[in-house]
Parts: sequence; C-alpha cells; structure tokens
Amino acid sequence: MAQNEIHKRLVALNIVAVFISFKSLPEITCLGNILFNNQRQMPNSYVQHLSTLCLPGMAVSDPVITQMMDVRTQVQDRLNRGMIHDGEKFIFQCSRECPWMFYFQDCGIPNDRNLCTLCKKPIGAEQYNVLIQRDPPQIKMSIVEGFQIIDQYINRYNQTIRLGYHNIKTPETSIIGEKSDHLNRPVSFRFTHLLTHGLLLFLHDLNYLTDDDLKQRLKLQTTTHFRDHFEKDYTLLAQSSTDNQQCYIWLYKLLNHLISDNFTKHSLMNTNQNVVQLEQTIEQKIIFVHIDSITNEIAEYKKAYAQFIQERDSKPSLDSFIDELFEDEKRFPLLNFFNITTFHTSNLLDEFILKMQTLPYAEKSYPVTTFLLKRFNDYINIQYLYPIIIFSNYLIEKLNYRIKRNDAVEKKIIYYLTTGNDQHTIQQYYEDFLHAWYALNLKEVRYGCQTPKFELTVPKEKFAESTSIATFLLNTSKDESSLLLAASIKTIAELQNEIVNYFHSTIEHAINTETKRKQVPLQSIRLENILRLDRNELSQKLVDDSLVLNYQYGKSKDIIYDYEEIEMTLRNMITSLVLIDTDKLRFLNYQFELYGENTSLINDVRARIKQQQLPNDERTKLHRLLVGMNNDDILNYLGSLDYVFTYLRNSVRENATETTTIQAFVEQHIHAHACLNDSILRRPPFSTIQLQYIIDLYEMIEENAFDQVLRAYVKKELVEETFSAEEQQRVLTVFTRKTFEKETIAETLKSIDSWISMLKRLMIRVLNANVSLDVPLQLYLERTDLWSDRVSDVDLETFQVDDDILLQHTYIILRGLEKKQGTNNKSSQQQKVSEIQSTDGQRQKVQTWFDSTARSTTAPKVIVDKKRIRV
Repeated sequence: MAQNEIHKRLVALNIVAVFISFKSLPEITCLGNILFNNQRQMPNSYVQHLSTLCLPGMAVSDPVITQMMDVRTQVQDRLNRGMIHDGEKFIFQCSRECPWMFYFQDCGIPNDRNLCTLCKKPIGAEQYNVLIQRDPPQIKMSIVEGFQIIDQYINRYNQTIRLGYHNIKTPETSIIGEKSDHLNRPVSFRFTHLLTHGLLLFLHDLNYLTDDDLKQRLKLQTTTHFRDHFEKDYTLLAQSSTDNQQCYIWLYKLLNHLISDNFTKHSLMNTNQNVVQLEQTIEQKIIFVHIDSITNEIAEYKKAYAQFIQERDSKPSLDSFIDELFEDEKRFPLLNFFNITTFHTSNLLDEFILKMQTLPYAEKSYPVTTFLLKRFNDYINIQYLYPIIIFSNYLIEKLNYRIKRNDAVEKKIIYYLTTGNDQHTIQQYYEDFLHAWYALNLKEVRYGCQTPKFELTVPKEKFAESTSIATFLLNTSKDESSLLLAASIKTIAELQNEIVNYFHSTIEHAINTETKRKQVPLQSIRLENILRLDRNELSQKLVDDSLVLNYQYGKSKDIIYDYEEIEMTLRNMITSLVLIDTDKLRFLNYQFELYGENTSLINDVRARIKQQQLPNDERTKLHRLLVGMNNDDILNYLGSLDYVFTYLRNSVRENATETTTIQAFVEQHIHAHACLNDSILRRPPFSTIQLQYIIDLYEMIEENAFDQVLRAYVKKELVEETFSAEEQQRVLTVFTRKTFEKETIAETLKSIDSWISMLKRLMIRVLNANVSLDVPLQLYLERTDLWSDRVSDVDLETFQVDDDILLQHTYIILRGLEKKQGTNNKSSQQQKVSEIQSTDGQRQKVQTWFDSTARSTTAPKVIVDKKRIRV
C-alpha cells in the first residue's frame, strides 16, 4: 500500500475516533449527534437517523440556488474588474414562471442562445442584442434588481430545514475554491466536508450504511460515493497546504482540537442555524488559529509525538535532532548554529500564494494582493504586450497600402527578415516579438464575440518560415487572417484594464480619493504604461524585502512573510498604470481595398495637396489611353498610385506642391521602384500629370478598372439574379427618390452620373474586400473619400437613404442607374434627331432647293444686246 494511502486511512480513523469520543460526554453535542442519537446511543438504522439531521459540510444541492450564487459571484467579479459597461449591466431570468437566472458572458450583450435547464424552453438571443420572443417572455433586469431577487430567494432557501444527506455532486466537481456563503475561507468548508464524509465512509465500510441504502434511499450513483469524496477532500486540503507531503499531521492536530470546550456543549443537529454555527466555530476556533503557520503546527505536533515516544525510549533518535525536535547542548553543542531551512529549495512565490489563499480575511486586509493572485497566471501575460504591439505597428507602417492580400497570405515572415534595407531592424523587433508570443499563457482570446483558441502548433524555431505575414497584419476584413493577433492584444490589454478599474473602484474609493483615469490607445502604449508582473521579479522581491526566516530552534522551516510590503509594492505598481483604449485600432489596408474611412489615403492626400479636376481635353486623352490599356496594366497602375499615396500623405509641403509632377515626386521621395508601374516613372502623359490632379486621375482609373476588369467578377451575393425583380424595383425606387430625385438635395448630387461614378468606386474599394454586406448603404454614401472633391460634407447631409437599403444592394442600384442613364441618353438623342432633318427630309429639301435654284440657273440664257450709253 502506498504511503499516501496509509495517511488517508489514518486520518479517517482519527475522524472516527473523535466522533466516538463524544459518547463519553455527559450530554449530546452537535458533532456527537451525527454518530449517536439524543440518548448518546447508536441508532438502529443509520439511514433513518441521518434523515433526521442537518449535516455539516453539505454543498447546496438545489440547482436554482447554485446557479443564482454563481451568477451573483461572476457578475460581481466582472463589475470589480470593470468588464461590464453601462449597456451590459443586466441579469436575465427565464420567465416569471421559471426562476432560472443567467447572464451573457464575453461582451455582456445578448449574443447566444440555449435551453433552460429547468423548463427546457429557449433562452437567450435570437440575434445580436435581440432576446428571443416567446410566451412567457424572458425577464431583463438591472444588476441591482437581480442581486436583490437572488438574495431574497437564497434567504427563503436557508430558512427551509434541509434534513439528511443531500450532496448529490460528484467528486470531480469539487474545486479548491468552493465554500459556503457564511464561511470566509474555502479550506474551512473543505475540512468540515472531510469530517462528514470520513464518518460516512466508516459507516459504509462497516455496513451500517448498506449499498442499497446508498442507491435506494440516498439516491447516489455509486457505492464509492463517500470514499471518492473523502479522497478528493484530502487531495484538495493537501494542495492548500504549504507542506502537502505532511498535511496529514496538520489534520491530526485540527482533529485533536475538536474535543476542546468549544465543541462539548449540549446541542443537536436539527436546524440549519446549528449547522452554520458549528461550521463558523470550526473556522474561527480551529482553522484560523492554526493556519497562520502550518509548518510550525506540523513541527509542534511532531515534537509532541516524539516526546510521547520518548517516555518509552529514553534516547531520542538521530532524526529527532536533525528535525530540531530535541536539543542536547552536551552531545551536540553546535547544532543550534545550523538549521534545516528549505528556503533555497522551495518555490517561495507558490508558497506565498498558498498562504494568501488560506489567510483569514485576506480580501479585506490585502485586497490588491488577493485580487492579483486569484488570476496571477493570466495577469503575467500583460508584460508581453509591448513587444507584440511594436512588431505589429512596424509591419503596418512598412506594408500599409503596399501589399496585396494574396501576396500577404503567400509570403512568409522569413522573407521580410532576409530581404530589404531594414532587415536588421525588423529582425530585432521579430526576436522580441517571438519571445513574447511564445511566453504567453493563454488558452482562449477574445475579439468582440469571437473567441479563437490560442494554440501554437509550430515550433518556435520554425515559426518565421511557416507563418505568413498576413497573420500579423491587422486588418478589418472578415477573412480572420489576423484575428488571433487582434484578439490576443485586446485580451491582454483588457487584463490590465481589469486591474486598473478594480484599483480605482475599490482602493481609491475606499480612501476617498479621485484621480482622472488616463487612457492610452492600444497601439500607442509605451513600456512604462504596462504592468510588468513577472514571477522571477516578484520572487526576488519576496527574498529581498518581504520575508524573514524564523531562526528560532525548531522553527527553521518556517518563513515569515511581510504581507504589507507586498501589498504596498503592488499598489505602487498599479498606481502608475493607465487604462488602455481597445476600441479604436489602427488597421492595415491592402492594396485595392480602401474601405477604412479613418485611414483613407484619399482624404489624407486631399488634406495634403489641394486637388483640382483635370481639364476636359486632358481627361479625354487619358480616357482613350486607358481604354487601350490591357487589364493588368490598369490594375498595376492603380496599385502604383496607392503606393505613391502612402508617401504623399506624409510628405513635407515644401518638397511637394500642387504643380509637382508625379514623376518628379517619385524620383525625389520613393527610392524603391519595384512596386511602381512604368507609366508613373517615365511614360507620358501619366508621368507628367501634376499632383493637384492625382485624385481625379485615380478616380477615373478606378471607373475604367471596374468597367473593363472587375465588372465581370462581381460577387454572387451582389448580382441581379440574387434578388427578385420586385426587390430590385423596390430598392431602385426608394434609392432614387431619396437621392438625386429629391428636390432639396444639393446641386452637386442631382446628376445621375455622379452617383454612378461613386457606386463604381464603392464597388472597387469596399466590395472588392471581405466586408459585411448586411449594413446600411447610407454608412458608405456619407463618406467623403468615395466622392469627388466637388462634393462637400454639407452636400452629403442633404440626403438620407433608408436603413433597409443595404450594402449588398450596391450593384443592382448601379445597374438600375446605368439603365436609367441609358434611357435618358436615348431620349435626349431622339429629341435632338427630331430637330435635325432625316435623310429623306434632307433629300426632299435638297430636291426642292435644286428645283428652285440649280435648275433655274442651268436654263438657257437670253443674251440681250445692250447698247452702251454715253453721257
């Protein structure tokens, strides 16, 4: 038999011995009443006897109460950490008829659905932030109201006497932090749970409780239920101890104190209040008194045992001297100068965390320390945020608008580490990033309502050659290429925000101070802005300033921690922290995907260089050239202009004016020409166009690119065949009525041609990317970067398209407007033709003119001999 199994059996026998000892008392006690009846006799039927008692250490068996307590605990924890915002501060109940309560995890907004555990009716949301409509309806209440209802329900539950054994939970569900509401520390609940199940295990082993009793009367699933719970309790108590190898000795000492005067008073286990009083007495008089130094408690018990053995053996063993249980100045005069401390071999930080978990009222005495240690393994990830952000920012600056989506997917990180003039810089950033990325201890990360798993499937040394650069190019599209990165940095930043919010709401509020919370954008953080909670540094802090060894003989294994020093150190660290703004991220834009207004190159260039419209003659000439270009050249030229824009947006005004040509600007500011089309560098008339016309040129190329190239590749979700004829007509009618046919719309927007041009640009910049199609089209129509510079912000305020006209309707609107434009042009041409003579009319008129003029002039002339008249 394993040594640990022997210790478990001995602890169980000690528990039974304690309960049997209560028979010797003159009157029945609470603990004695569990094993004996009111006359201190063994009952004839233990299963019947237990059904008349309220047993200690019982977990709540009502699933409704368990759920309510969990909801209250989790929601309060989220409030403390600042994870719940104003729009999310709600608790939900299944219905007035069903008390099952729940809340929405993640972002806090209704975004999921399930079946109620009690009534099996659907609960949750049918779509984002829209509750399922059913009868009876779900109840939405504020957190304050929800907490009040939960407290009232629990109070009513506690007033009901719960007799008998009702712990139907399996041992696997027992956790180290489990406790009752009326207890302060989980170790107190676990000890009383161990007592009860140790005694019940004894009764079952001796057949006082039969297998049929367990299955038929107590409704337990297995006959080893008591044994399994007892062994799990023993394991959890050992994990809570700083000396888990000798935890059984500490349990012996606790059991010895159960026969003290505090537990020998007359009482019966017949009410819930008696159970609560007993459990609180065990916690206050035994657990808290003997938990401050478990190591010393074990040493004292071992010393008492050694003295008991010495009564029969006059000579202590050598082990007793080595363990400092005895001392002999004559025999070992120098032994006092040595000790057997485990200081250099134990993990001081883990031991400190265990001590904090069992320290009485630690949440009130050391709130910051307790808060951080609860999720210590999560919070140490914060220190790795900075190198990840720096590497991501560098890639965005390097490749923004300068790389196509397909190229980003195909090219690996190793390509940029080994090519280019900046390979030394990017190599340094990458090494720092790689160390941080592989040091992260995260299982799941969150971006909005998406929760990707954080899994590193590639060895660290092969990461660069196996991972595409797209993985670390933050972008707003839906292809999820950079979702893991975005979710990781937001999750880590929110961890710091939890700490800062807790500190401001709990600590500063408690000392009546208010400081303005500074916020820093996530991608603008500096090294001093983040919490560096490192295991090694905190361990070193413990060694240097926060602990001392107990050099008293016999207590050298005991380490005395300065809890106040650690608390003040952590508070000082948090005081200098800032909140991190995770709502607004700066994303990379791929070439040909200008769908982010905040980062639009078009608006940036307009702000930098005042733009003009191309002269008509120049426009006509350029249009003829574009029509004659092949498709690849058109797209390459469009991408080249994107590349030029990235430099133009940041250029110094003195070095680039309105009259500077594109070729001159490129030669002066852009040294790498591999991404540029030859037309920009050396082929007139494109290369000689001045910068003041560059946006107009760009828009003209976009329209040609759509007509000649992309029109044939419109997404299936957008084409006319996707919509019914009635839907197409409805959308077109509503759109035209709300836009250029509206009487009060701005003059610059009354032309159907301007709308067609804008919709083509919208198709290229937005719908060419993977964006959501079920958003109102109005959100894009009011963007200034999609319109020519003749349209102002004021003009865009003169119309409002209905929200049911969506982005997915763009192409059918464009087709409808083009047909309408064609009809208008045809009518206009017919009107002009009616004013001009037809061929037959012209012939008739010519014939009439010929008859009246030409024929008369060709008739024979009569020459009259005129006389000359002389004067």
